[in-house]
Amino acid sequence: MEQTSIAVSKKSKDQWLKFKNHPNESFEDMFNRILKSLEEDTDLLTDKDLLAIEKSMQEIKKGKFITHKQLKKKYGL
Repeated sequence: MEQTSIAVSKKSKDQWLKFKNHPNESFEDMFNRILKSLEEDTDLLTDKDLLAIEKSMQEIKKGKFITHKQLKKKYGL
């Protein structure tokens, strides 16, 4: 297998160490695991979901929402 080295700051390396599953996990395995997880998560929000979120954000900006306090009062909680 062809290998290469990269130069990173000690601060970055120390932060990356927190993501290892165990002390002996290689950085390559750690990065591949994280990348695989990110690839799987890209399907979580569909275009329809994103449109619904955008619509909701626009409604909030227009003041079309009810506060938690108002909701509790409405239902006598």
